[in-house]
Amino acid sequence: MNDIKTLFERPLPSARSGAFFNTFSYPTKISPESIAVYIAATTKPGETVLDTFGGSGSTGIAALLCENPTDCMKELAGELGIDPIWGPRNAIGYEIGTYGSFAAKTISNRLKASEFKKGVADFVEKEKEQLMYYYSALDSDGAIGIIRYIIWSEVLLCPHCGGEISFFERGTKRNPVKFEKKIICPHCKRKTSVDEMKFQTEEYIDGLTGKLTTRKKRLPAWVYGTTNGKNWDRPATTEDIQKAAAIEKEMEDLEDAPKEIQWGELHRNGYHFGISYLHQFYTPRNYLIMRKLWDDAETYTPKVKDALRLLLLSYNASHCTLMTRVVAKKNAKDFVLTGAQSGVLYISKLPVEKNIILGLERKSKPFYEAYKLLENCTVDFLVKNKSREAVDEKDNTIDFVFTDPPFGDFIPYAEVNQINELWLEKPTEREKEIIISASQNKGIGDYQAMLSKVFSEIKRVLKDSSYAAVVFHAAKAEIWTAFEDSVSKAGLNIELTNILDKKQASFKQVVSESSVQRDPLLLLSKGTQKVSVFENEEEIMERIILSMGDGNIFDERKAYSLYVNECLRKNIHVTYDAKDAYVLIRQLRKGVMDAALQG
Repeated sequence: MNDIKTLFERPLPSARSGAFFNTFSYPTKISPESIAVYIAATTKPGETVLDTFGGSGSTGIAALLCENPTDCMKELAGELGIDPIWGPRNAIGYEIGTYGSFAAKTISNRLKASEFKKGVADFVEKEKEQLMYYYSALDSDGAIGIIRYIIWSEVLLCPHCGGEISFFERGTKRNPVKFEKKIICPHCKRKTSVDEMKFQTEEYIDGLTGKLTTRKKRLPAWVYGTTNGKNWDRPATTEDIQKAAAIEKEMEDLEDAPKEIQWGELHRNGYHFGISYLHQFYTPRNYLIMRKLWDDAETYTPKVKDALRLLLLSYNASHCTLMTRVVAKKNAKDFVLTGAQSGVLYISKLPVEKNIILGLERKSKPFYEAYKLLENCTVDFLVKNKSREAVDEKDNTIDFVFTDPPFGDFIPYAEVNQINELWLEKPTEREKEIIISASQNKGIGDYQAMLSKVFSEIKRVLKDSSYAAVVFHAAKAEIWTAFEDSVSKAGLNIELTNILDKKQASFKQVVSESSVQRDPLLLLSKGTQKVSVFENEEEIMERIILSMGDGNIFDERKAYSLYVNECLRKNIHVTYDAKDAYVLIRQLRKGVMDAALQG
């Protein structure tokens, strides 16, 4: 227990970088290298680790890494003041999501890095020969070049005269870049707030459904390309628009059944207007390219085929759809290209169409590094794409659990991941998804009941002297209560608390005023349940404020996470939502600072 106490004395850093993090994106992904240090410090070589909420396989990959620790893992262990016993551990991961389990199985399938590299090189070379003409375009000098990406623009309507307005032409500026809040109509010269302008729509025959359909009107606005190694950019031309229309006609020749989007909490009437099927999330060119790439991967050996398809999916949701976008950074000369926002299905007024084939070459590099790190592992990582409410393992057989349950209503994983899962032709069974969801008719009670079953299973399979480490994040007191009750009803005890310190917050954590950027990390045991210690929550918060010092930079989100940790450690119910806690923290901190000045 002394080693575990030492382990929990310092926050566990989880870098949002490195080979495994950069292979494929996945909501709330945790660095396997960080998890590996915990596994190596709490288990012995040959023992078995379980993850009941496997996600994309971080815990299983971490167990494999223990056999051949990286320099990063050794350095982290030194920073945490522990001396782990490195060596092979077995791992079992349960994941209800199709994409997560496919990713975990594929990245850990012991494909040789050299074989992966050879397969990708062959694949990309063939696809360049067959498909790159779709991305051909004339540069400013009239020479034939290759499109790197195209900024498309929504067409807005002037509320005064009804005239059509390109948002890119009238609502943005370059050098320095800027998004305008108000637009002057080129037709009637009246100025209007962008928020007050409706989008234009258009009817078209959908090539896959064969039906007359309505969508937002979008047009190519600015083209970025390369000719003989020299990059260029220019306004979109009539020829660019005509080529895009011609490619759309080819959609009619695809032998591809339209795949319906199952909307839930993430649907927005504005930017999702006209999107009911998977292919409508793409420009016709990029759906056509993605379809051809996906089919061509079928010709390779099973392991290489899966690796190529995971590579495609890793690039797909972030960079192939209309969710790819540009942002305006202060004083920048041009827009900055960026991928889709994590955990949401947001489409901006300026979606970007990227060259998928060029992107695959760049994206393959971290995959090669990841396969290289795992190719010589000798132990097993068993991935089970099934419900974790009744696990297969026998009583008292698991040596350690490291898991990261869904955070209530924070992210609807199945809805987010369906952009990839529809390519796999097996969307997640949402009735088995453990979240709070109005679209699934799952309230806080349903969430707690399902979570309790999982924790009961954890207790059943965990050895008496072993532990479960659980990462959990919530900004609402009722979700913390559901979590606490699920743990206690399962007969587990919160032994120690810590913080998982993610180096870069997710999109939702950045934009939400009630978010919590440092996730509590809890150590559960099968020991006797502790008796609640009565203490005023305000006193806990005040003590935390004092411990954090009086510097100019004060992290309210960290203070909230520490407050939650202290409550859980003392078996005190969390009663403050993050938003309300921040108000109280500001008041208490002002009182502390005023008292210090007077003293």
